[in-house]
Amino acid sequence: MADARSQGLRARDTDRVDACTLLDAAHAAGELTAAEHTQRTSKAMAAKTFGDLDAVLDDLQIPANLVNSPVVRANRRGPSTRMRVAAVIVLAAAVLGAFAGCVSRTVAPKPELPDPTTGPGLASFVEAYQDHFGDTKADQVLLYPGYVLVQRRKDNSASRDDYIRYDGTFHSSGDVARSAGQDAVDLTSLDVHKLAELLAGAPQTLGLQNGRISHVEIAHGPDGNPVVSIYVADEGRSGYLTVTAKGEPTAIYPPS
Repeated sequence: MADARSQGLRARDTDRVDACTLLDAAHAAGELTAAEHTQRTSKAMAAKTFGDLDAVLDDLQIPANLVNSPVVRANRRGPSTRMRVAAVIVLAAAVLGAFAGCVSRTVAPKPELPDPTTGPGLASFVEAYQDHFGDTKADQVLLYPGYVLVQRRKDNSASRDDYIRYDGTFHSSGDVARSAGQDAVDLTSLDVHKLAELLAGAPQTLGLQNGRISHVEIAHGPDGNPVVSIYVADEGRSGYLTVTAKGEPTAIYPPS
C-alpha cells in the first residue's frame, strides 16, 4: 500500500483511527470475520509505524471515502489540504492584523471528544445518542478511543441497519445487513458507573498492565440479555472480557 520510504514513518492516533475505520468497513462488507476484525483492530491500535498499519490493511479493498487518507496514500509526508488552507488563513489574518489590529482575536477550538472507551466518554455518547435520535435503541455499538460505530435499525421490518459513525457529530456511513435474530439493545440499561470501573481496570484484569482498550462492543447476547465485551491490546498481545449491562463479569479470555 506504501512505498519503502514511508514504511518507517511514525503513525499518529488519527492514522490508527483511519485504519480501524477501514477494518470496520471490511468487517461490515464481509471481507473479514469477527475474529480477524478483532485481531487486526488490536494490531492497528498498537501500531507504531505506517509499515505496521500496512500489515493489517494491504489485502483489503478501500472505500471511496478513504482513498485519500494518509493510511492509504503512498506519499504521506506532504502537507494535507487542510494544513495548506490553514496556512493561507494564518497569513491572511496576519495581513489584516497589521492594518486593523485584529491579530489577537482567535477562534476557540472545538472541544475534544471524550474517549468513548472510558466511563465519562461512554456516558457522553449515550447522552448525545439520545439527544440526536430521541431514543437509546441500537443493534450494535462499537466504541473506539476516538469514535463510535453504531448499527441502528431503520424499522423493525427492514433487513438492513443504518451504519452510523459518531465522532462528536453523527454521520451516516451507509447500511449493513442485520444479523438474523438480532434484538436491539437499550443503552439506558447500562450501569455506566459500574462499567466505568471495569473499563479503567480492564488492562490489569487481563494481566496487560501496559495495555490499552482497543475497542468495546455492546450487543445483544445469545441469552437475550445485552453483553459488553471489552478488548485490550498490548504490543501484539490481546485479550478480552465480557460483562453484563450491569457490570457483572461473565467471562475472561486471557491474552494470546
